[in-house]
Amino acid sequence: MSYDEQRAQRAPPHLVIHGGRAPLAFATLLQRLRPTSPHEQHAQRLYRTEAQQFVLRVQAVLDRWLRLREVESDNGELANAAAVSRWELMRLARSLERLSPPRSLSGVHRAVENALLTSARACQLLANGYRGHKSEAVCDGQALLLDMVVEINGLLGRLQMHA
Repeated sequence: MSYDEQRAQRAPPHLVIHGGRAPLAFATLLQRLRPTSPHEQHAQRLYRTEAQQFVLRVQAVLDRWLRLREVESDNGELANAAAVSRWELMRLARSLERLSPPRSLSGVHRAVENALLTSARACQLLANGYRGHKSEAVCDGQALLLDMVVEINGLLGRLQMHA
């Protein structure tokens, strides 16, 4: 008999670890099953509305970049446009810090924040790549930006699904 099996036999049933993880505490389970209060529902609706506006603004910045990239061939113009996009995204990130999510939506808030900062990082790579004529930075920035377009669309769907 392994050490873990011996320990499981000696431990009280509520402390037995299954598959390397502790079972969901009964109080936590009850908390998840409890109906959401009207106050919490109102807070969730307000947060979703605000968060959707942030996500839509990020989506607009990314879409504008993608459209410009299709028609613009001047590296200097692309570098400037990417730098402006990064500036817009960082301004949005600072604004997002002031938005306080309800506890139940803190995971979505972190995902929005991460997507926003990663999008800004992609724009920084693009700006530096186009300005310095570094194709690796441009490719990395473009790939990261396209990943963020997918991520942002998914976040928008998550926020609208629960509205």
